[in-house]
Amino acid sequence: MSDRLSWKQRLGLETLWIICRGFALLPRIVRHHVFGYPIYLILCYVVHYRRNVIMTNLRNSFPEKSEKELKRICRDFYRNLTEQIINTISQAGISDKALMRRTRFINTDEVQKEVDGGHLICITAHYGSWEGASTISLYMPEQRMVAVYHKLQNKLFDELMKRIRQHTNVELVTMQRTMRHFVENRNVRPMLLGLISDQNPVFRPNLHWHKFLHQWSAFFDGAELMALKYNIPVYYYSTRRVKAGIYEGELIRIYDGKEDVAEHEIMERYVRALEKDIIANPPMWMWSHRRWKHIPPKELQEIKF
Repeated sequence: MSDRLSWKQRLGLETLWIICRGFALLPRIVRHHVFGYPIYLILCYVVHYRRNVIMTNLRNSFPEKSEKELKRICRDFYRNLTEQIINTISQAGISDKALMRRTRFINTDEVQKEVDGGHLICITAHYGSWEGASTISLYMPEQRMVAVYHKLQNKLFDELMKRIRQHTNVELVTMQRTMRHFVENRNVRPMLLGLISDQNPVFRPNLHWHKFLHQWSAFFDGAELMALKYNIPVYYYSTRRVKAGIYEGELIRIYDGKEDVAEHEIMERYVRALEKDIIANPPMWMWSHRRWKHIPPKELQEIKF
């Protein structure tokens, strides 16, 4: 909570909140075009934000593409990165109706019937407007959305991000407390657990490796572990950009909570769905993340894709 901050940090927090709140109230065209274009130019041509990481990831993921094509994807990625920065700030304190105009879900009525008032898990990735995924809480009020987040080291910015992400029917829970929170509250009210699962997990000897974008990749598998232990349906959040700041979301079921599946099968379905989206629109994914830091076992390295 903000009371753990020093008075200087609290002052900085309130100042930043006022700035973000004012920015969020600006017309969409002003936010995404008047401010967006200069930010894009700075990130792409002045700062060269993580350019080497981005290009390395793109070369390894799309060996069939020319250098010219990869550089174009890189430039378009910076446009997407700019838009996601603006999308995040633009959530600061706005109304539920405004949030629903910015991210529209097309099949929540169908999903509500499928889960029949029970729990569900929604897994997504740093693709498109991932922050907008929490808007589903407004479309599915029967479930309390538990948005799982990674705590930032900087206390001030951690508090700012929590305040930006907090809106109706959303509860923020750290990754470390996810399982405990579910166990303690699963009989209180149906939950919709939202997890971003494309980060690089902590290395451990029993990591499972998936073929992903021509590379062996490890993923957080907490969603699968919870789903199998408590028979919870799992959905993949797929998003499509309509225009700057406006997105359309769809929940694609990858596990019904009852099916007898092999170990790692749920995550494999997630990986395939995510890969399909990325191949269809590469600039929408966060290529600036150091996604492939871990080295797979030697026997896998010898397998040719």
